[in-house]
Amino acid sequence: MKSHTNIINACAFQVIWWAGVLAGNQLIVIPALLIVWHFVVSQQKKWDLKVMLVSALAGCLVDSLLTVFGIFEFASFPIWLGLLWAYFAISLNYSLALFNHLPVAIQALLGGVFGSLSYIGGANLGAVTLPQGTATTAIVLFVIWFVLFPSFLHLAKSIGLKQAKHYSNNVFNQLS
Repeated sequence: MKSHTNIINACAFQVIWWAGVLAGNQLIVIPALLIVWHFVVSQQKKWDLKVMLVSALAGCLVDSLLTVFGIFEFASFPIWLGLLWAYFAISLNYSLALFNHLPVAIQALLGGVFGSLSYIGGANLGAVTLPQGTATTAIVLFVIWFVLFPSFLHLAKSIGLKQAKHYSNNVFNQLS
């Protein structure tokens, strides 16, 4: 990946996070357009789409379970959060791909810390309510993100490897 692509991806993710946290569903056009824009310019649309669908669905499922079990409470159904998950999933093979070079234990630790801080920051800005309190929620989120982040990185990388193998087989067959 080109470094400017990773920088653009990281900036777009931050724009989506801030738009969602500060405006909820009122600015969903921003993440929607950034996701569409990504697929317009992407050179690996199939790979990105597979990673996005699998990872975003898993992430939305986790957040839905956290809501059902009373860890999260939203004022209205957070469409913005689903779009944030979609762009997070895309970011796994772009701006977040640098974490693939770290040992899994470090990935887990960083995921636990920064994944939980993202939700705590969102709660501090009013995007979500934490009925169990900040400390309890932070511990629950740390444990979840300790497992999720390296799992998502591995999933994105393995889908990419399968995609690359499929691509190279097609190229080889065309040359034969």
